[in-house]
Amino acid sequence: MRLLRYLTMQWRSVLRRGGERRRPLAFGFAVLVLVAGSAALLTAMVVQANAGATGYIIGESHWSKAQQDAVASLYRYAHKGHPADLARARRALRVPLGDREARLALEREPADVDAARRGFIEGHNAPEDVDRLIWMYRHFAGAPYFRDSVRIWREAEPDIERLGALAGQMQAAWANGSPSTVVIEEFQSQLLRIDRRLRPMELAFSQSLRRGAQAMRWLLLGVAGSMFLIVAICAVTLMNWAMRRVRESEGVFGAAFHQANVGMLKMRPDGLLVEVNDAACRIFGRARESLLGRRFHGLLHPEDRALLRAGRRRIAWQELGSRMQNRFRRGDRSTLWGRWTATTVRMGDGDARVFVVIEDVSEAQALATEIEYQASHDDLTGLINRREIERRLQAALDSARSTGARHSLCFIDLDQFKLVNDTCGHAAGDVLLRQLASNIASHLRSSDWLGRLGGDEFAILLCDTPLAGAERAAQKINEAVAAGGFTWGERLFCPTCSIGVVEVTADAPDIGWLLRAADTACYLAKEAGRNRIRVYQESDAALIRRVDEMEWVGEIRRAIADERLLLYAQRIAPLNGDPTLHYEILVRLVDVQGRIYQPGSFLAAAERYDQATAIDRLVVAMALEQLGNHPRHVAQLGLCHINLSAQSVANPEFRSYLATMLDRSNVPADKLCFEITETAAIGNLTEARIFIEAMRQRGACIALDDFGSGLSSFAYLKDLSVDILKIDGMFVRDMVEDRVDDALVNSISSVGRALSKPTIAEWAESEEVLARLREVGVDYAQGYAIHRPCPLAELIRESEAAALPPPATVAAAG
Repeated sequence: MRLLRYLTMQWRSVLRRGGERRRPLAFGFAVLVLVAGSAALLTAMVVQANAGATGYIIGESHWSKAQQDAVASLYRYAHKGHPADLARARRALRVPLGDREARLALEREPADVDAARRGFIEGHNAPEDVDRLIWMYRHFAGAPYFRDSVRIWREAEPDIERLGALAGQMQAAWANGSPSTVVIEEFQSQLLRIDRRLRPMELAFSQSLRRGAQAMRWLLLGVAGSMFLIVAICAVTLMNWAMRRVRESEGVFGAAFHQANVGMLKMRPDGLLVEVNDAACRIFGRARESLLGRRFHGLLHPEDRALLRAGRRRIAWQELGSRMQNRFRRGDRSTLWGRWTATTVRMGDGDARVFVVIEDVSEAQALATEIEYQASHDDLTGLINRREIERRLQAALDSARSTGARHSLCFIDLDQFKLVNDTCGHAAGDVLLRQLASNIASHLRSSDWLGRLGGDEFAILLCDTPLAGAERAAQKINEAVAAGGFTWGERLFCPTCSIGVVEVTADAPDIGWLLRAADTACYLAKEAGRNRIRVYQESDAALIRRVDEMEWVGEIRRAIADERLLLYAQRIAPLNGDPTLHYEILVRLVDVQGRIYQPGSFLAAAERYDQATAIDRLVVAMALEQLGNHPRHVAQLGLCHINLSAQSVANPEFRSYLATMLDRSNVPADKLCFEITETAAIGNLTEARIFIEAMRQRGACIALDDFGSGLSSFAYLKDLSVDILKIDGMFVRDMVEDRVDDALVNSISSVGRALSKPTIAEWAESEEVLARLREVGVDYAQGYAIHRPCPLAELIRESEAAALPPPATVAAAG
């Protein structure tokens, strides 16, 4: 007080001095007023900017929560197609889109403040914060730190628009019927990629704002300190004014502290709470009195307390991350997920205070957990899915390589599961799969895991279990499944399973090899009679053959995808009469090194593993395309034979596909002859009749391939409307030397004449055979004695160059 009175007296004395001194003093006073006014303005702007930054941080939490809600809802919609999930996703997307509209409105010339206000309200920002958000964007959009946040904001918006576009694509996909698993997984993969891109952006947005706010706080402290010294030295009046401004600023800060929508805590460096706002009380579900005087680490979940090193007198706040996310305990002992930041502020007395801003992100954490669970678990059984199986199997293989541990992988396949689906429907099959999953899981240890690979296939990893123990465990599982039984309505089923076992050791090449090995062993267990166990041994000849076939399956799939199938052709010549342009299309496979393989190398594997229909589809499409591009060749063509597998003939979907291709193609159907094997036709006579009639109605011919190898009786031919009989080459090749083969060919030729069906002899490889075929009355021959197979394109070029007149076709039976 004495100092105050002294400075006041000196100030008045100076004011009473002469006019020459008054002008400099007046100027100095004006300068001081200007400096003080500038300091006050800067203080107000910093306080307002801090409030605006807090508003944007709060808005980011709404933006982040809405984005995650949209991803989670679209993830569920991609899988199940529920309209409610799509509607929820669109509602969630309105939050970031509203913020986007607000930003675009503020960037217009002139700025559309009303539209910006509507956009921020649509973005779920508090109405009392909207004016601060608009003010800060208009005045600080290009300022350091905030401009980085705006840039991140803009960079994130294309992904939000992609989410909206994905929602439309999913809606269109579901509108056209249930999309395939591949399409669903692709949608879900895109959602997860977008979510992974946006999460770092959301964190970077808030961090940039916090750094800017912290820099502004330091700026404010520096300027305020300087102004205080100037004002204190020069004038008590300015000091009083400055003090009033400080008190006003403290009032603004106090109001912001207590009225903020996020939780705010003030504490000592040792974590003792000295002040909390109302939002923090709501978050923790505690009264203010019960929070004050507590330690901050006492609010954390017991498993998360170690991060604060609570045993120390002072907590190393500066060593913590800039943004933490941990579990906390509410007053009712329930758990919440809180995202929080801590800032240490030095006080005038040299001590420090720690300010913590915290928000409840429990719902966002639950959404993230749900997305993670859906991505790694099977929806039907609740077991881990193939993706998670492969991840865990890789971890097991890594442990085997690093520690020498020995585990065992079991591949389980239900026996005759299709019988349940076909007789009782898929609902019964789903119940059986859930029952089986529960039954198997009950016989596993806590260290083992069970997952569903897809369909009726499951995988088990027996941890730290060599083959001998794995066989015993697999036997118990096999017996438990067989003893379980399954009842649906009045029907009783006794399901069994086949199990393949492979040991997981450091010598295993990779997880793909382990899965194939276990699958191979399981397949051989089924071939051996089902309801049994087979252990993979590399010395087993059957396993080696099975592995070779499985490798061919992979190569076939890649060749189909890469269109590495080639079409060859082999002529068919009449044994009497004028030559005709008549040939059979043959398929070849080209590997990535350019080696060409004949059908004998890969067709058996294709038929065994259900890839034959895929090959047939591609062959038909390629053949019709090549023929359709050469009308001159087609005009000369008698018949073009195309082989079809037994799987395709019995497949209604393939029949529909083939009919559609014929209807769309400009190749006349009467130029085509589809060859089906005798065993395929007899093995599924009903489907064969339907296929034959459907093709003949469109004008195509049907040839019965490998005729003579299927049955000893030909009576079925009376009811099977085929046009041509192709005599199996194994009877033709040696008919000159083998009297039995000669008699069979002669007999088949006679049957063909009796039924008015032309005959074609395959594997005619010598002039002697051709001469004998003419003697017994066979109509056509095919083999090396006639023509060696060549690329179809080459045969087309030759025929067009020769410009032969259109020949008569094979005289097919009507």
